[in-house]
Amino acid sequence: MQDRALVLPLLAVFLFMPPCIRLFAGPQALFGLPVIVVYVFGVWCLLVFAAFRLSRGLARGEAP
Repeated sequence: MQDRALVLPLLAVFLFMPPCIRLFAGPQALFGLPVIVVYVFGVWCLLVFAAFRLSRGLARGEAP
């Protein structure tokens, strides 16, 4: 669990780096929103959820 907690911020940095974000930059829209906005907020929500799950597991000392 501690290794996963260490990797999560690194994954976040990778997902928010310009080469990854530029994949979604364009004139396309999804549900009336630019795809890049959906990507940024979707990744952000997934990272928050993953951090929550990791923190709960670390507090209990459990393996997933």
